[in-house]
Amino acid sequence: MLELYHYWDSVCSTKVRMCLAEKGLEWTGHHVDILAFEQTHPDYLALNPNAVVPTLVHDGRPVIESTVINEYLDEVFPAAPLAPRDPYGRARMRAWVMYEDHLVYPQVKVASFNLMLRNILTGRTDAELKAMTRTHPNPRQAALYRRAARSAPKLKEVAAAAATLVEAVRRFEAALSQHPWLAGRDFTLADIAMAPMMDRLEHLDMANLWAGAPATADWIARLKERPSYGAAMPAAEHRVPGPLSAR
Repeated sequence: MLELYHYWDSVCSTKVRMCLAEKGLEWTGHHVDILAFEQTHPDYLALNPNAVVPTLVHDGRPVIESTVINEYLDEVFPAAPLAPRDPYGRARMRAWVMYEDHLVYPQVKVASFNLMLRNILTGRTDAELKAMTRTHPNPRQAALYRRAARSAPKLKEVAAAAATLVEAVRRFEAALSQHPWLAGRDFTLADIAMAPMMDRLEHLDMANLWAGAPATADWIARLKERPSYGAAMPAAEHRVPGPLSAR
């Protein structure tokens, strides 16, 4: 009934796995090795033309984009709701999810690419890189991967991303000083959206970003206590090696 095409150490895949776990839904997994560029294979592109993970297939119909998938799951399986009942509460929740999509995730992606994924790409030969990226639907993105494999990490980009994330933590702290979860008194899709981002930042040795932000630190600790967190996060053997040191 529910199939998830995912990569274990993809923050967007983790986001959907956490939603599935919160709702107690059973699903069949199909692991897509994005480091081998399996997401650019024709059979996967037929499901997800954006060449990204995850993709949810429900009764044979694909649903793409992690934010859309989580809202879809919450609507189709209303037990254990993950959105506030009132329109204003839902609007506040969606604003946080958009903040993750448009600001937090892009900065986490910059840090991940430079401190973690680039290390994997450098080990590939030119022929391997060309073969892996030849079916990518975005030629510019494919060229970026090939160039990145032959260049040093751009630590200035990481520093700029970290500065932006410091501002994000200030926003977290302001909200979480008023109520226990990002969108209010209840745990919602907003918290699910951010949970994998905080996990990735810890993996990148960037937890210092919330030093001196006690409400944020407490929120992260409570996220980790939820059974869905443990079920969704990649086990050690599924983590991408790294990160490279930024120091």
